[in-house]
Amino acid sequence: MTDLGLYIHIPFCRSRCAYCGFYSVGTKPDDRFIRALAKEMEMRSPDFRDRLCDTIYLGGGTPSSLTEKQLAEVMENIRKYFHISPNAEITMEMNPCDMTDSYLRNARALGINRISVGVQSHDDRLLRKIGRLHTASEAEKAVKRAYALGFHNISIDLMYELPGQRVEDFRKSLLWAVHLPITHVSVYSLILEEGTRFAQLAEKGLLQRPTEEVSWAMYQDMCRILPHYGFERYEISSFARKGYRSRHNRKYWEISDYLGLGPAASSRIGRTRFTISPGVRLYEKELLTGGKPPAEVENLSEKDEMEEYCFLHLRMKEGIPLEDFEKRYGHPLAYWYKKQVDMLKKQKLLKEEKGHLFLTYHGSALGNYVFEQFLRDE
Repeated sequence: MTDLGLYIHIPFCRSRCAYCGFYSVGTKPDDRFIRALAKEMEMRSPDFRDRLCDTIYLGGGTPSSLTEKQLAEVMENIRKYFHISPNAEITMEMNPCDMTDSYLRNARALGINRISVGVQSHDDRLLRKIGRLHTASEAEKAVKRAYALGFHNISIDLMYELPGQRVEDFRKSLLWAVHLPITHVSVYSLILEEGTRFAQLAEKGLLQRPTEEVSWAMYQDMCRILPHYGFERYEISSFARKGYRSRHNRKYWEISDYLGLGPAASSRIGRTRFTISPGVRLYEKELLTGGKPPAEVENLSEKDEMEEYCFLHLRMKEGIPLEDFEKRYGHPLAYWYKKQVDMLKKQKLLKEEKGHLFLTYHGSALGNYVFEQFLRDE
């Protein structure tokens, strides 16, 4: 049986964060949604009878907005319709406000063995500004509670380049985070996503962004402090203790197959990518009346896939495995990209060693510029 990643999108949030561009609605999930999700599993699973799910990821939105009973139903249906590996990594995103003793015990009993907590900052002033409902103290207690109840694979999210954030604010967040009982940190710079409150404020010139010097100082702190405390940087935004890299996220970066279920969820099977249309009510209506939720389907050309292969692999510490690239596309990387690679090496943004082409320290800071060089003109 070949491996498959399974992603379940739970698009519900108590409130909308000012920076978030993911599809979500400001209501609680109801049983109608759970029934529709089960219908989608029933409908899609026959195509994956010969696949073994070795990673499952409940993302959102806020998956912990599910009640304990609803979460139990979702997990029961996953096991009913898909083959799950006995040592599968099963991750669930959680909001600190939802992480009660009872909720965590229930999740652990259902087989969830990794949690990702949206902490974002140690600064309560910044948390309020970005629209988070928890305080830093509540986040700390939630993480420690989860660890005490047996979750020993905990990831947290942190953000930098936030409006009004100073270098010392971010440094305090990093130093606080490394002393929590966690195994993984995902660190994201603020990206202004279209339609978000922050993007609207920026358009009006009302968003106070850190200067380039401040952003660079934050970036250097991240690259220095986390590894000093045992968190290896294995991907541009991801740091993990030894043995705790995210197995599910690697599927995205390595162009492995994954199936997404739920409104706005994306899948990639071979060279076909499809994304279910957002819209919870439409999703429920179609599935509960025997239809299929509308989806956007894209068949990638070899050129499209090759470009993605390059920049997704370059996100990772190991970079592009040159032998695998040649085996996959019939020619060495230099056949298509010699000029670009030579230029990027000269600029000290790429380095080649032991059959791998990877980003240098400065290359990682200028990742988007490097990735753009791998977009080929026909």
